[in-house]
Amino acid sequence: MPSAGGWWRAAGEGALGGVAAGLAWGAWGAYLHKDLAHGLRWLALERLDGPALAGGLAGMAASLLLALLLGRGSGGRALPAAVGVTALAAAGAALGPWRDDLFPLAMYSSGKLALAGSLAVILAALAPVALRLADRLPAVARAGVRLRGVAAACGLLLLAGAAVAWLALPTLAAGRARGRPPVIIVSLDTLRADRLGAYGSTSGLTPHLDRLAAEGMVFDQASSTAPWTLPSHTSLFTSLLPFDHHVRWSWMKIHPERAMLAERFKDAGYRTAAFTGGGYVSSDFGFDQGFEIYENHDEILEGGPGPIAAAALDWVRRHRDEPFFLFLHTYEPHSPFIHTDRANPDDAGQLPPEISYQEVEAIHKQELVLTERERRYVVDMYDGDAAHTDKVMGGLLATLQEEGILDGAILVILSDHGEDLWDHDPVRSPGHGHSLYEELIRVPLVVRAPGTVLEGRRIHTPVSLMDVAPTLLELAGLPADRHHEGRSLAAALRTGAEPATVPVRAESVEYGPDRFSHRLGDLKVILTPTPEVVHNNVKLEVRPLEIFDLAADPGEQASIADEGVVEARPLVGAVRERVQEKLLAHGEEPGDPRDLPEALRQQLKSLGYIQ
Repeated sequence: MPSAGGWWRAAGEGALGGVAAGLAWGAWGAYLHKDLAHGLRWLALERLDGPALAGGLAGMAASLLLALLLGRGSGGRALPAAVGVTALAAAGAALGPWRDDLFPLAMYSSGKLALAGSLAVILAALAPVALRLADRLPAVARAGVRLRGVAAACGLLLLAGAAVAWLALPTLAAGRARGRPPVIIVSLDTLRADRLGAYGSTSGLTPHLDRLAAEGMVFDQASSTAPWTLPSHTSLFTSLLPFDHHVRWSWMKIHPERAMLAERFKDAGYRTAAFTGGGYVSSDFGFDQGFEIYENHDEILEGGPGPIAAAALDWVRRHRDEPFFLFLHTYEPHSPFIHTDRANPDDAGQLPPEISYQEVEAIHKQELVLTERERRYVVDMYDGDAAHTDKVMGGLLATLQEEGILDGAILVILSDHGEDLWDHDPVRSPGHGHSLYEELIRVPLVVRAPGTVLEGRRIHTPVSLMDVAPTLLELAGLPADRHHEGRSLAAALRTGAEPATVPVRAESVEYGPDRFSHRLGDLKVILTPTPEVVHNNVKLEVRPLEIFDLAADPGEQASIADEGVVEARPLVGAVRERVQEKLLAHGEEPGDPRDLPEALRQQLKSLGYIQ
């Protein structure tokens, strides 16, 4: 037994290790909050009795145990055993199914960051080892044990512990996810909601998707946060508005510290994979965070989304017995428009049978002015691509259902934005990214999960794509992310009850001046604070303020801004505050479009995004 002095020393060393561990824990929390000052303030004001205190107490307990164990040993014989036992216990705590309880901050981290933070706390808790080692070294040397041998033994022990942890990680991770449902998100780029039968179309373009919609829940008034791919998908995975996640221009990338939805599922033990059309959802922008596999396809070179569907089907079949998170994306029906089966060749006029980005760009530059029949040909070509999207991606989902995979999964079908087909802008049609009108930001949103989500129901309350991430976390039984700006719709999906009416916001155009929109119920405000600004060399004639009653004017053809609508004043005020805070007060974010990889630039060019 240690003497009284030995007890006091062990307690002191334990306290030292605990303080060091608490500081390491606090630094981790601050780091996760992206801003050191804000993170420390959050730690002190909100979490002093939470993760930081838990980390400090856990570190103190580990340090005290180590100090007592080392105090009882003679020479250096207790050191390897103490370090080994602690390393194995810590590895189990950091990587095992109890990690979220023992390391609460891990739920906000990526897997690598959680492991690094846990190890930092563990190493801090080993402070008494350093103190005891300083005492023991002379005795060790006198006993004839070389320092080199001790160091080598400790090194081998640590390597063995790391190897065991590395090998055990997949099993331990899978244990955390056992019993949770697979999750599949299907993003059909540029698909307007009004092209689906589930949303009122009578053209029969999407029979597969309509059948799945009938077996799930349809959100009638779902909105994207932006009218183009990059910021919209970033909002989908971060549940943040574009001016908050700061991915608003084509040269901006997702900051690696920002928590992505796939990381949350991977941290929970899910297998994760994505099969996409690349471009503005390419891994070059950071969308691969949290994915074990992230495939960037080029559908123009590959002849459509078939290879994406085939690769996804192969992966799902190999992992069907494990909880998985799958993201599928295709650029159909985005231009170029190539499927002619819905179009009348007599309407083509001066247009070629297939419409490439060159024809679309010529239309935008007004080098090619279309007749009414030629416009109809373009619209019918778009519909043909929408039908082909349903055939390939809807067919893939039908196969998963036939094989018994889909009925145990949570399925989300959506689009990132729509397409202006001469609804408002005759120059930018066909196209998107230039306005916040409904044809561009109203999107399909269907959720299907037999046994969890009610079948054949519709939600009429306006919702946002920012709500998808919080909803999926709750449906999968995972902790909520306090950084999410969206809300969970899980209660509505389970009961069919309408969620509360809250403002639904969109912002961040690709072309023309910045625009901001807020919608509350049927009332929608669009504010263009700097209408004279030109982005991407596109000058548009826009009105600074527009207000629409979508119940009376769903096509947004007649603004009522000049009528002094009293009900709109709070909404206008909220938009103005957003503009002042995010745009006027800070100016433009830095960036350089030349930073894009050349292969990605060429793909974006073929899609008509850059010249």
